Amino acid sequence: MPKIDAQLGIRLTKDLKARLTAQAKSEMKSVSTLVVQLVEEYLESQGDGKKD
Repeated sequence: MPKIDAQLGIRLTKDLKARLTAQAKSEMKSVSTLVVQLVEEYLESQGDGKKD
């Protein structure tokens, strides 16, 4: 994974944050790492295909 050097702040429902936290814990990842992975996979599936 490339070096992460930018931040993005988002607002989530408490339920969605809890679900993300639980999923990240089950995969032994941080929430941030999980979200980056999910966004990358989404963009690739939409035809962006770019990966640094």
